[in-house]
Amino acid sequence: MNDYDAIAPFYDIEHAHFDEDLDVYMNFAELSGGPLLELACGSGRLLLPLAEAGFEVTGVDNSASMLNLAEQRLQQGSVAARCRLVQQDMCSLHLDQKFRMAFIALGSFGHVITRKEQQQALRAIRNSLVTGGRFILDISNADARYMENLSGQVLHQGTWQQDDGAFVSHFVSPASSTKGHLLELTHFYDVHRQGKAVQRTTGSTRLYLFERGEMELLLEQAGFVVKDVYGNFHLEAFENESPRMIFLAEAAPQ
Repeated sequence: MNDYDAIAPFYDIEHAHFDEDLDVYMNFAELSGGPLLELACGSGRLLLPLAEAGFEVTGVDNSASMLNLAEQRLQQGSVAARCRLVQQDMCSLHLDQKFRMAFIALGSFGHVITRKEQQQALRAIRNSLVTGGRFILDISNADARYMENLSGQVLHQGTWQQDDGAFVSHFVSPASSTKGHLLELTHFYDVHRQGKAVQRTTGSTRLYLFERGEMELLLEQAGFVVKDVYGNFHLEAFENESPRMIFLAEAAPQ
């Protein structure tokens, strides 16, 4: 089972109102033009508004459960005709068209944890872009690094109410790996109602913590030219303590 299959039912309620990064992708999509490619598209949080804006979009994810949620969302939004969903691992990505822009949102590339897989994924993404095509890569920086010093603790990420009145609480327990640059995260999703037993779903993910220079080198080796690095969704200059590390790169001639 994919790491996200178990927690897919809770993903949307946690991220339902998160749109802080939407303008980043919408604005660069307007500059680039379609078609657009999102890797680790999840439940279609960004695919829907981009399709509603008229862009042809392809979403790739290796979780069947997440893609099922994305399909439902796109059909409900009446934009399924402009969208294609593909179940593939980004490390072995092979698509039958070229794109003018690709992106990976909300730190999802951090779940690619080995150097070989990171290199394979970036090369595959480069090969999916036209020359000069844009690639936007959003990586968690301070947003994730604070957990390095909280190994063994349990952190409350939030509580949300479902349509049926039940509440969902998300807790995460981080553990620093002995290999370094890696966080091992145990997720607890508790569904609870007043006076009723708690129903708990657990899942585990691993998150690689990138350094700026390391990521720049990986991008250049994969055939990209790094144009800028931003520190937040307002596209302000990156600093070491910035919450995000957002790379804007272009596909170099091959």
